[in-house]
Amino acid sequence: MNALADSRQAWQRLSPAARLLVANGLAFNLGFYMMMPFLAQHLGGTLGMAGWAAGLVMGMRVFSQQGLFLLGGTLGDRIGYRPAIIWGCLVRSAGFALLGWAGHLPLLLLAAFLTGFAGALFTPCAQAYLAAECRDATQRQQAFALHNLASEAGMLLGPLAGMLLTGVSYGLTGLVSGGVFLLLTWLQWRVLPGEPPRTRAVTESVWQQWRSLLRNRAFLRFTALASCYSLLFHQLYLAVPAFIHSQPHATWLLGSVFTVTALIGVCLQLPASQLVQQLLGNAGGMGLGLALMGSSYLLLAWLAAWPALAVLGMAVVFSLGSILCYPLFSAHLPYYAGSERLGGYYGFHASSGGCVALLANVGIGAALGEAGSRPPSAVWYGLAMAGVLAGLLLYRQLQGEQRPLPA
Repeated sequence: MNALADSRQAWQRLSPAARLLVANGLAFNLGFYMMMPFLAQHLGGTLGMAGWAAGLVMGMRVFSQQGLFLLGGTLGDRIGYRPAIIWGCLVRSAGFALLGWAGHLPLLLLAAFLTGFAGALFTPCAQAYLAAECRDATQRQQAFALHNLASEAGMLLGPLAGMLLTGVSYGLTGLVSGGVFLLLTWLQWRVLPGEPPRTRAVTESVWQQWRSLLRNRAFLRFTALASCYSLLFHQLYLAVPAFIHSQPHATWLLGSVFTVTALIGVCLQLPASQLVQQLLGNAGGMGLGLALMGSSYLLLAWLAAWPALAVLGMAVVFSLGSILCYPLFSAHLPYYAGSERLGGYYGFHASSGGCVALLANVGIGAALGEAGSRPPSAVWYGLAMAGVLAGLLLYRQLQGEQRPLPA
């Protein structure tokens, strides 16, 4: 109850713009997860596309988002976060509507690119705007914790809505999802003020900004270690399904993993954030969170004889680690960036995580073995080692940072 009361007070202290940015997390994920979980089925089943073509469409969406985060954030630093967020919502609205309607590969690739580029545009700019709207580091942590809670709620509700709509037609799902982002476009235009009051116009060139970013060694170390989160998180889509599909009569477990992670995020995000503020601190929260996420994969090795217990236990421990560390990454990043270039820093941080996940997936995918076979235990021990080591190194780095966070 104390966590709920504290969070209610934190919500009331946020500016109207910050409240909208927090609520955006729910709407963004609601619209996204309404479409994406059913895209592969639509491409291969309804449209009858070949596997390579379906993979190309889905890969285009991932590449155009992960690969362009830095560009989107840098663009926001120049044209302003508000215009970037508005244009991003509008472009994603058109992209999702087209993705549901299109039936030929060229149009599908265009739709996939639009949805990905839209995410690359509004995600780092929305994070930068929210960080700039907060008065101090404590409020920033509370705001990003509330944003993560809202995002988890959208991740929980989106697939349920998508299941109902796709049962009618995937085109209807695209129209409704596009309508969600069209409504968001209008809300950003009406509610968000011109620019956060604590940001300054960027005067340096793009190359000077990127050169300055790449010379920030403390930020690069932080980003490299925090990127372990993306490596561990994306195994929910690669290594964990491989384990589940190697077990007889266990395919139902895959949906349960995402349901459990979303429910824990919704129910326990506020108490976890209070625990960080009162006991663990930033260094302890991020270090312990990554260590828990990595260690959760050990349950798939130790409890393999009981697959349901192994997978559900792994999902619980993984989620507890995630809600400890994930909001802190976004809240701590302004420590390394000047207020005039937050978008570029958030964009680089997001792109780095995507690149690490992509490269790691290639190696882990090769180590998983043939389809239907049980992944070797070395995969789970390797993931556990990566999480624990990254958590320990990140804890040591943050403990050594003594100067106060910029307001």
